[in-house]
Amino acid sequence: MNIKKFASKGLLTAAFSASLLFNNLYAGTHQAICAYYSGYSPCRVTISNTHIESNLPTDYLYVDKDNFLDLKVYEDLGKSSNLIVGTVSTLLLGPVGLIGFLVKKKSGTIDYAVSFKGDRGRTKTAFIRFKNMKAAAVMGEELPELLKNISSKSSD
Repeated sequence: MNIKKFASKGLLTAAFSASLLFNNLYAGTHQAICAYYSGYSPCRVTISNTHIESNLPTDYLYVDKDNFLDLKVYEDLGKSSNLIVGTVSTLLLGPVGLIGFLVKKKSGTIDYAVSFKGDRGRTKTAFIRFKNMKAAAVMGEELPELLKNISSKSSD
């Protein structure tokens, strides 16, 4: 076996794998329950480095840097109801603390409220709810990179 051929083939494979890793725009897809104008229904939420999208009960959500306004996180974990845990700046600056908090809790709900401009320029908010704290934490891990890329605060 030719060592140079094997080594170059290995380097090529490693370079290709690294390219896929760094160019992979999608962080993950999550099963949640979502609300837009009506009650909560099962939905699939996809997070990438450039946008968030979901099949909401009455519409399709697609939020990117052109229409993103804000993201708030609400928790209802027994003692408090709908306490705002964080906003864009909190998630950008301190997601590790929020994720640790979510993983330690066993029951309740976490709502991610995504505010954006609709087609006619009106402010709209979609809610993405998790009852599984680990699933909420996984989504929370993926949000900082997305928020860094779509938040107007980061481009000022």
